[in-house]
Amino acid sequence: MKKDGTVYYPILEAELVKRGIRKSEIRKALNVEHSSFCEKLNGKRPFTLEQGLTIWKTWFHDIPIDELFRH
Repeated sequence: MKKDGTVYYPILEAELVKRGIRKSEIRKALNVEHSSFCEKLNGKRPFTLEQGLTIWKTWFHDIPIDELFRH
């Protein structure tokens, strides 16, 4: 979530909460630092295609990938 309260990836963020998936699990799977992961979630830095596919395949394969990362 951004400082102003908005969410860059609202469906991804909602599904994390709904499914009880910790952001630290995803961060570790992507092998990125905490600050880098936060910047990606806030839309300051993009996820790479490989990172997006890893997130989708590992936790959210039941949701269309373009919907999951819609902002």
